[in-house]
Amino acid sequence: MRGDGTYLSSPRIKGRLKVHPSVAGILTSTPDGIDTEALTPESENLALALAKLHELGYLTPVGSAGNSGLPDPWSEWGALAWQFHQSIRDTPFVRRDSEDITEYHESLNEDDRPANSKRVDPDGKILLLPRIRARMPLSFQDVLEERRTHRDFSGGPVPLDEFATLLQYGFGPLRFIDAGKMGVLELRANASGGSRHETEAYVVVLNVVGVDPGIYRYDGIRQGLVAVGEAVPRERLEHLTFNQGFFEKAGFGVFTTAFSTRMSWKYRHPRAYKMLLHNVGHVAQVFSMTSVALGLGAAITGAFKDTEVERLLGIGEPGEFATFVMVCGIPVRAGDGLPVRHRVPSAPFAP
Repeated sequence: MRGDGTYLSSPRIKGRLKVHPSVAGILTSTPDGIDTEALTPESENLALALAKLHELGYLTPVGSAGNSGLPDPWSEWGALAWQFHQSIRDTPFVRRDSEDITEYHESLNEDDRPANSKRVDPDGKILLLPRIRARMPLSFQDVLEERRTHRDFSGGPVPLDEFATLLQYGFGPLRFIDAGKMGVLELRANASGGSRHETEAYVVVLNVVGVDPGIYRYDGIRQGLVAVGEAVPRERLEHLTFNQGFFEKAGFGVFTTAFSTRMSWKYRHPRAYKMLLHNVGHVAQVFSMTSVALGLGAAITGAFKDTEVERLLGIGEPGEFATFVMVCGIPVRAGDGLPVRHRVPSAPFAP
């Protein structure tokens, strides 16, 4: 439902169709199908509406394969995925069609602008990391060609300079700009809509030179780590990521979260949630490619137990939630430089 009425959508048809509430009512109350022969004579208008929906393709006979015969992803992903997909399509940039850009900017001043980074305890302790960035001897072409997912690590310690450099390029600001009413914005290596940079990094240190094992929040402004939890057994980290093997001998991992009010303050339409997910993908790619340039290996995954991860990180407010997991360490490589679990084709592929 929208403000101007009730709309019907289907995974098989582009767009939406406005329908009478009575039609929507019978569609939602009969999930197993509608027996049109059982409609009473008084339901003539309803029968005509259902016939029209059948003609347009919104309704199909029970047991039919649908219009295309192709596998339907929405039947696998479920109604919530379809609802999300449809609710963000064709979303206007500003909140209302009648609202011009001037009114939009004025509306931003009605709410306090979120800070670029989380508040810090002025009396709290922070482990300052080196600001001297480690050298990256590989060319950009080499980085592109050598980027792979590494699931096997040697178990050796990650050097401090490489660790600090990877965090700074992956999650820290490299420059700042004055954006007027939008405030001072961070420019990071990864792309982010409107430079909102809502991604926060919680670092789980396992074996890094000069850093005690534990859970830390990365503070990009001060280039340091703020302790938020004790050391975590590798077995628990494996449990949180469905035992994929990433953490068995890794040097450290990063659980990213979205501090979503940074984005929702500026982008007040539901499509922003889709962009938020794109943004953490940009972060993951920078993390993965920078690890290659530093001689490290990385794995990235979206398969994790959200509630348990958020509990581990001490996230309490609804506006912050876990989004991704990145793991890094000293990679174990095969003779050709690829990860040891990679296999090259030994016979021609079938066409």
